[in-house]
Amino acid sequence: MHTVEEIMTRDVIAVAPDTTIHAVARLLVDHGISGVPVVDDQGAVVGILSEGDLIVRQKARPRPPWWALFLSDGEQLARDYQKAMGTTVAEVMTRPVISVRPSASIGAAAALLDRHRVRRLPVLDEGRLVGIVSRGDLVKALAMGAPDAAEALSDAQRVEEMKARMDREPWTSSRGILIEAREGGLVLWGMVDSEAERSALETMARAIPGCRRVDNQILVRVQLLTQYGAV
Repeated sequence: MHTVEEIMTRDVIAVAPDTTIHAVARLLVDHGISGVPVVDDQGAVVGILSEGDLIVRQKARPRPPWWALFLSDGEQLARDYQKAMGTTVAEVMTRPVISVRPSASIGAAAALLDRHRVRRLPVLDEGRLVGIVSRGDLVKALAMGAPDAAEALSDAQRVEEMKARMDREPWTSSRGILIEAREGGLVLWGMVDSEAERSALETMARAIPGCRRVDNQILVRVQLLTQYGAV
């Protein structure tokens, strides 16, 4: 299993909380990056400054109607004002910081990026910044991560792996799918409730290491009902 440590960027460009907005904007442009961690005097990561944080400053700020002000949270309005009008990184950065450990799996990092809708994660080892991993790093890992022959599963292993993957998914409507290993690939037989499920099972089979082809013979119940009237 590959880890974050294997794909992260180690030479991290970071800024201090008192860095000016104009200085950090120039830094992003000069280095061709879209965000930086914010590190205090003790070396702790206290925030992330991204292009999104800077774009907020460019948005028009029309005054809301009186009734909206009456219903709004005054504290949140104050924070929004500071983020839009602040002149230092500390005033506009995003916090708290979502981070990941070097030993975390690439899958775990991908899940964090997706769940929190962020583009990068500081990599912390016992609180110390040791790297940063971005969505781009994950794409590079995917491009370089095609399984080689040594990783390919045998015929019997492919069948067992397909069964195990099916058992883990809640959307599979039928446990009666028959799986056969043939000519370096898999043949799928059986019946499911929808075309989406039929297609997803084929995708599942193709993702198994060493599976060179998939012969999908699965039938969809509703199509048979339409064609023959009963199943």
